[in-house]
Amino acid sequence: MSQGRFVDGDGWVSDESEFYGDVKTRESLQREVLKRGKRPLETPFSNVMAKKIKVEPPATACPSPAATPEIKTRIQEIQPRSQIGAMQGGPGEHLVPARSDLSDNEPIELVAADDDVDKNHSSAWQRTESIIDFLRRAPVADQATASLGPWLWVGNPRPPRHQTKQERKADVPTFKQGGARLLELFMEKRSSVEKAHEGRLPGVITRYMRPYREQLEDDLLSLAVKTDTTCGKWMFFPSEADVARVWRLVAEATSEGRLGHTSKVATYQPSETSRVICVYTYDFADTEDVRKVLNGLVELNLVSRAGSAIYYKCDAYTYLHIKSENQYKIKASLYGSAEMLKGEAETKQGGPVMRLKRRMGR
Repeated sequence: MSQGRFVDGDGWVSDESEFYGDVKTRESLQREVLKRGKRPLETPFSNVMAKKIKVEPPATACPSPAATPEIKTRIQEIQPRSQIGAMQGGPGEHLVPARSDLSDNEPIELVAADDDVDKNHSSAWQRTESIIDFLRRAPVADQATASLGPWLWVGNPRPPRHQTKQERKADVPTFKQGGARLLELFMEKRSSVEKAHEGRLPGVITRYMRPYREQLEDDLLSLAVKTDTTCGKWMFFPSEADVARVWRLVAEATSEGRLGHTSKVATYQPSETSRVICVYTYDFADTEDVRKVLNGLVELNLVSRAGSAIYYKCDAYTYLHIKSENQYKIKASLYGSAEMLKGEAETKQGGPVMRLKRRMGR
């Protein structure tokens, strides 16, 4: 609220005013509060986020070639590729991403992307060149292309308007700080449980910690929404021999608006036997958009309904280095292609995304 819009309380409220009632009323309310118990691991976001420190300007809400190359170069100098891949998804309080209420029969309004967004970034497709020219200029199978950076990028030049409206500024520093605190509290609770049940099998401790683990998932995803850290990506890993073919299909489809708003592929690293390709969506809780991108990959014959599954991971987990094997026993992926293609993703009412959507009323 801007200065000058506060109500003048002079003559109405004083230090002696019984703002919370008289003594008996306050004592009654205090007893009522003490009767109400907390959830065992409950940590209100007001406590976690009250100490937030802005250590850097907010990042763009979702990956964009213009937002990343210089940062990636600095990170690459101090991190191995495996950690770079885990950290980089690429691109205020109580903000919820805009909902999309578009039906299958309703026309989707498109908008032109900023022509300057990829300018002067040689690792990204330029609007002044054809997608074929970009693939020839930066051949992913050529080891020398790694000199352009750890990733090659292609963006959708005409994303749907309802998606561009929800591309806000992600407060990644606040999310990372609050998320780290939530993980720390969880491990403190686990340590106390292990001490209280010393000698019990690890599986027993894991089962005992289940409600705390579910609450941790809920709190992390809620914090991601509050800080607009909602991007996520489908990830798959073509072999070195097949990466050029697969990347061409993904790049062409992305540039034509048939996949997500951005896609990227890892450039050559001698220590890796495969390459990771990420196809992004704006909002991990927008199940229909996540499914639409997956169906696009199926149409390209890059994902099979009967073959090996691929998985969708939110950037929020990536920022906190939550991988498939983690000490919190959290499932690192939010969706799998097998369950989503069978229509089972929406039926998993106990999953973290569905719990989040119920709380958001979506």
